[in-house]
Amino acid sequence: MKFIVLIFLLAYCSNTENKMNSEKIINISEFEKDVLPEKRGLNAEHYPTSNERRIDFFMKPISNLGGCYIGVGTDQNFSFIAKAKSDYSWLMDFDPVIVKVNLIHLYFLTISKDYEDFKNLWARKNEKKSFELIKQKFSSDKDWKLTLKAWEVSHRNFSGVEDRLNELNFMTKKFGLVTFSNNPEEFLFLKNKVSENKIVAVNGDLTGSKTMRNISKLANSIGCKIRILYLSNAEEYFRYPENMRENFISLPSDEKGLVIRTMTSGTKNIFGYPEGEKFEDSFPLHYNLEPILSLQEWMKFKAYISTVDMLKKRETISKGFSILKSGPIEFGLKETGDIQTKPIGFH
Repeated sequence: MKFIVLIFLLAYCSNTENKMNSEKIINISEFEKDVLPEKRGLNAEHYPTSNERRIDFFMKPISNLGGCYIGVGTDQNFSFIAKAKSDYSWLMDFDPVIVKVNLIHLYFLTISKDYEDFKNLWARKNEKKSFELIKQKFSSDKDWKLTLKAWEVSHRNFSGVEDRLNELNFMTKKFGLVTFSNNPEEFLFLKNKVSENKIVAVNGDLTGSKTMRNISKLANSIGCKIRILYLSNAEEYFRYPENMRENFISLPSDEKGLVIRTMTSGTKNIFGYPEGEKFEDSFPLHYNLEPILSLQEWMKFKAYISTVDMLKKRETISKGFSILKSGPIEFGLKETGDIQTKPIGFH
């Protein structure tokens, strides 16, 4: 009898220790992050909302992928995370104001019982009331001024969060988008994940040396494969410098992992764009998928690379939507050892 009790106590202690270790791991935002650049070289100072209307293209390929998620930008991430049922998610951006916009999103998700509550918190008619909630939550933070800036830019006319949430309704009617705005189960999934601290917003630079690599280490430590890397059109601003390559190579992924990206460069005269683009005349977008393992092969290839040149070997899925499966070897490219010098004929 004493032996049975001892076994029971040992099992109980072991389970308790495992639970405590698991709870320690849950805080997925405690790691060293990149120091963000003061000059970002963007076309606009801040992008508080997405202008990508055809995210419906991505929904079937990413459905129920699970695993870990890394994404730049703001609201579009929530549609992807909810559809993929991601276990852990990091929203990273090299604009600290956008990181704060995401933190406000996360806070509003925790205090909203449903999507209508969430949307009302962002409504301009409720701005004063909602601001009081923000003030109570964040005003004691040392970077409160950044939060104030985030609140201001997220309420700008035409590009504010309320405008984007209204646009989700348009995207549902026009393109059949099913997302957290019209699917209560997906909204509840997001709310629960945020409450469990499994969706976090962090400072991160794709060309930095800390945030992404520390996320990779953390994902490895909890046995979570990166199943989605959402880059929007961020790759267009760079030509894959060494740090950026190392960040992508470090990602623990598998054959299910996908890069989801958009492109403006080359869209009009090379790649094509779908119906319904928001800025069809000026900046239409091309939508692209690529296995993460394929991207990693490109990043290991010691030669100058641009996304425009990579996507020349894309396979068209539908108008304005493609997948890239070919690596540099299939292109017939040869390594030069020089990743900085642009060869003649390259973008």
